[in-house]
Amino acid sequence: MWFRTIVAGLATIMMSATAVAQEKAAEFPQQPVKLVVVYQPGGANDIVARVLAEHMTGTLGRQVMVLNKPGAAGAVGAQFVVNSPADGHTVLMGGAPLVVARALYKNPAVDFRESLAPVGKAVNLNLVLVARKAFAGDRFQDVVRMEKDKPGSVTMAVTASTYELYHARINDLAGTDIMKVPYPGVPAAMNDLNGNRVDLLIDSVSAQQPFLGSATKPLAVFGRQRLASMPDVPTLTELGLQGFDDQPYIGMLVPKGTPEHAIGKLNASLNQALADPDVKKKLEELHFSVESSTPEAFFEQMKADSDKLETVAEQAKIEKT
Repeated sequence: MWFRTIVAGLATIMMSATAVAQEKAAEFPQQPVKLVVVYQPGGANDIVARVLAEHMTGTLGRQVMVLNKPGAAGAVGAQFVVNSPADGHTVLMGGAPLVVARALYKNPAVDFRESLAPVGKAVNLNLVLVARKAFAGDRFQDVVRMEKDKPGSVTMAVTASTYELYHARINDLAGTDIMKVPYPGVPAAMNDLNGNRVDLLIDSVSAQQPFLGSATKPLAVFGRQRLASMPDVPTLTELGLQGFDDQPYIGMLVPKGTPEHAIGKLNASLNQALADPDVKKKLEELHFSVESSTPEAFFEQMKADSDKLETVAEQAKIEKT
């Protein structure tokens, strides 16, 4: 009798310990959450991350901080996240660099399909092609004319792998030979635009807004239609360059293997932030288009766009490195 009592007692203790362990494991977050931005401060990803971090700190009950890990066209930051514990406390602000990787590289440093799990989409980016203020031309047609007269005379700062693909597509479709000048981020590129050492730059409208009119001038925008904030600036499609109606986007991803309950809480916190009127207004005033999603829908869009961009790269005869 006493033996059964002891066994029953031990079983009860073990069950209680298991329940406590499971309850503890389900508590998320248990420490500050890092939003890893793969570019220098000041770019679109960084701006979005900082707006969202403030709101998500409140809903998650733990500090959400932004950690900038620039380098190697986004690979440094992406690898940092992939190599972090799969517990939901390290989140990648990702999108375009991951989606374009298969189009540009034979062996991408990070294959999002294999190494990452989706949390959700946050925003679409509105992009603009700008020239330095003192550039001789005021229209994209002037760039084409200058390049026809003297190929390679115009230079373009390229700050991200996605923009590398866009640079190649512009040259292919416009019949130009604009010279690519790589930069680690927008701030470094802007320094050289201001110093008249480089001519053109592709950037988000949000990041360029403080400089438009004073340091840079818009030549064309990306997307299906002109922007309400710049109604006089034509789209690249209007100018005869077909295939620039897509928009890059920013979302959140975590290391593959992250528990579903952690992903669920991150997705709920992200979507609550995007639905908040103040957050939505702030992002839209910064020229981002808010678009929330489920983790599954975000991943499906990334995979479809990755396949499409591989085809685009092949058509533009971009050789993988």
